[in-house]
Amino acid sequence: MGGTDDSGATILRFPVVRREPPTIEAMTALAPPRSLVASLVADAGFEARDALRGFDREFDYLVRAIEMGSGPDDAIIRLRHLMDTHLVHAMELCQAFQAAGDRLVRIEVQVAQSEKLGGSAQMMLPRARREFRDRAIAARVAADAALGAAQALAGHVRRAAGLAVAAAEEPQQLQLFAAAG
Repeated sequence: MGGTDDSGATILRFPVVRREPPTIEAMTALAPPRSLVASLVADAGFEARDALRGFDREFDYLVRAIEMGSGPDDAIIRLRHLMDTHLVHAMELCQAFQAAGDRLVRIEVQVAQSEKLGGSAQMMLPRARREFRDRAIAARVAADAALGAAQALAGHVRRAAGLAVAAAEEPQQLQLFAAAG
């Protein structure tokens, strides 16, 4: 756990929390499944929106507007910065979703093991379920927003380079942009 340096002083090593770097792959692995979020949205009576297509479309408009004023290279750089910002935000929300899921499981186990539900246990479970639902929806929307931004960036770079890439090759293209930086 520790050691000494040349002068004989004790060196303590502190545990380092290793954070996952924000990448499309890491975010996709942490994000809640679309099917789970669709059922949570339906159960809550919320209106479902397609954030992925919406952000793809809006970022495409944005990059074209920037390109008219600043040129294609500046548009790519600015959109990349915006995509990275969305990716970091999505990673944070996906990690919060994972933590809410862990809390929900712990509370459900506590409630299942207790013979009598006390007042606090009865209140904790619905609150944890609401938090899980809300964080799952927020994480999925943020993940889809980041994916939409990445798709817009990939499409713009392809258009600027005069490339036509088939839809089947799209995930590979997105991974290249996520890894570059």
